[in-house]
Amino acid sequence: MRMKYPSILKAYNLYRLLGLENYASGEQIKKRYWQLARKYHPDRADSTDAENQQFVLSTAAYNFLRDDQKRFSYEQLLKRKEEAQIRFKSSELVCQRQKTNKRFYSARMTVDHDFNRFVDECRGNFVKFLKHGKKLQPRPKVVSKSNMEETAFEGYVAEGLNGFQDFIKSVPKIKTHGF
Repeated sequence: MRMKYPSILKAYNLYRLLGLENYASGEQIKKRYWQLARKYHPDRADSTDAENQQFVLSTAAYNFLRDDQKRFSYEQLLKRKEEAQIRFKSSELVCQRQKTNKRFYSARMTVDHDFNRFVDECRGNFVKFLKHGKKLQPRPKVVSKSNMEETAFEGYVAEGLNGFQDFIKSVPKIKTHGF
């Protein structure tokens, strides 16, 4: 059976909209909906537009989830979405994806911004390489003691220090007033 999903709810997780964990029972859904209905009902004297909108969304979610067949179809959809989010087969990569920015492991937190930034940068560089591979310039030569003679290396370092000191001398000084 193909479920008819309300278009107003496409952007939401229906369980989270009601403030429940995924795969909650019908009784939990009903109890939570009545709590939200008392809290956000538009007939209250002090209700706001945001609360009215919350009431409309929670009512639509409840009307959809109270039907057992629709709820079962929706849970199957949630399972497929959850399986699609775990793309890596290696347990180490899955663990890396679950690492939070506080550097502890959490099953709830599946976003590591540093890792995502690294992957995005790699993708961008690879696409740039594929498009413009012949035009890209080679990396500049890295200067170190291992690839230069010792006297030449010492002269290179001394020249760099002198250049830096000349630069520092050329920077105008900022006059400060004693406070």
